[in-house]
Amino acid sequence: MKAIVIGAGISGLSCAYLLQKEGFDVVVLEKEDYVGGKIRTIKENDYLIEAGPNGFLYSENTIRFIEQAGFSHDLIEAKQSSNRKFIYDGRLYEIPQKQQKLLFDNFLSIKSKLALLKEPFVKPNPDDETVAEFVIRRLGKEFLDKLIGPMSLGIYAADPYTMSITSNFKRIKEIESTYGSLIKGLVKLMSQKKANASSASGQFSKQLYSFKDGMQSFIEHLAQSINVLNGYNVKSIEKTSKYVIYTDSAKFDADIVVFAAPSFEVAKIIENLDKQLPNYLISIPYSPIVLVALAFSKKFANNTVGSYGYLFDLNKINSTIGVLFDSSIFDYRSSDDRFLVRMFLGGALRQGVIQKNNLEVLQSAIAELQRSAKIFAPFEYYKIIKYTKAIPQYLMDHKEIINLAQAFESKNPGIYFVGNAFYGVGFNDCINNSYNLIKKIKSI
Repeated sequence: MKAIVIGAGISGLSCAYLLQKEGFDVVVLEKEDYVGGKIRTIKENDYLIEAGPNGFLYSENTIRFIEQAGFSHDLIEAKQSSNRKFIYDGRLYEIPQKQQKLLFDNFLSIKSKLALLKEPFVKPNPDDETVAEFVIRRLGKEFLDKLIGPMSLGIYAADPYTMSITSNFKRIKEIESTYGSLIKGLVKLMSQKKANASSASGQFSKQLYSFKDGMQSFIEHLAQSINVLNGYNVKSIEKTSKYVIYTDSAKFDADIVVFAAPSFEVAKIIENLDKQLPNYLISIPYSPIVLVALAFSKKFANNTVGSYGYLFDLNKINSTIGVLFDSSIFDYRSSDDRFLVRMFLGGALRQGVIQKNNLEVLQSAIAELQRSAKIFAPFEYYKIIKYTKAIPQYLMDHKEIINLAQAFESKNPGIYFVGNAFYGVGFNDCINNSYNLIKKIKSI
C-alpha cells in the first residue's frame, strides 16, 4: 500500500519510518529544502547551537524509537549541573530538588504555604478550565505567578490565562480527577515510582538526553532511510477510489495520507474535502519566539551559570521568557574555555518582540542577562533566530478541534493527523503519536 506523509518534521519522519517498517511504500513530501521543521542545529565558531529543542526527557517510546532507528550510540545524557534550576522573581531563587523544601524558605508567602495545606480539601472540577483558573482554584495566584505560569511559558510559550489545562497538562487534570487532590495523587504516584524504580529501562536513567552532534543529527540520520522529496509544496488533495495529492509540480496517488505539517498549512490542503475543520485549524494560534544565542569567555562565568537555567515570575518578565545555560546542560556545545547561553524572547505574553530589529533584540537580551543573572561579560559571539509561528497553542476550544479532526478522519478513511498542533507539541509527544497512529492503522 502507498502512504504519503506531508511534512518532514519529527512527526512526519517518525511516522514515515514506522509505516515503512510495517511494509508501506512511503513518500514524504516537504515544501522546504531541509528536513526537521523547527529541529535544527547550527555549528559555527566552535559552538553548537540548537535553533529548536535542545533535548528530550527520558521516554520509553522515544528511547525505543532511537534504538530501532540505530542511533542510540550517539545519545548523550545531561550533565549533573543541569539538575539546578532557578526562577527569577527579583532575585534568582534555586528551586529545591525536593519540592517539600518550598515550605521551609521564603520563596512562597505564608498564605501560599497555607494554601498547600488546604489543597487536599479543594473539590475537583470535572470541567475543563484554563491553566490559570485551575492553579488559582487549587493553590492560589502566587503558585501561578512563580511556578506554573513560568513553566507554561517555558514549555509552550503560552499564556496560562488562555491555555486549556486538559489539553496541555492532561496528566495533572487526571490526578485531580482520580485522587481528588494533587498532593494526595503525587504522594501516591511517588510511592509507586519508588516501588517500580528497579524496573527502569536497561542502561537508561530517567534523565534529559540529546545527541552528541545535536538534535538535527538524528533527524538527518532518520531521513536517510526514508524517501523524502524536498521542495514539494502540497496544494490540495482529491478523494477518488484512493487519494490524489497535488503539489506545485506533480501529483501523487496514495491509499493513506498522513498530515504532519502545521495546522494552517493543513487547512488549505483539505478545504475542498471539508468546510468546517479548515476554519478551526486556521484559528489555532502559534506563539512567536525569538531565540538569542550568546557566548562569552568562561572566566566571566558566575555560580548561576552552573545550572540548567531559569524562568521568570510572570510579574518580572520584560521580553525574555527563559534562559538556558547550554554549556552546563550538555557537553560538546562550546569549547572548554567558552560558555554558550540561549535565551528565548517573546511567546504569547510578549508577542511584540518578533517585530523588533536584531539590534534591539540583542540589546534586550544582554540587558536581561545583566539584570537577572548578573552576567556583565563582553560577548564574543551571537546568533538571532526568529520564528513568527513557533509553537501551536492549545486553547479552550482545542478539544473541539480534536473531535472535529477525528470526525474528519472517520469520514475520510485513510487520512490521519499527527502534527504537533493536535496531540502534544514536544519531541516525545510527536514520536508517541506516531506509535499510536501505527497501532490505529494496524487495528483497522
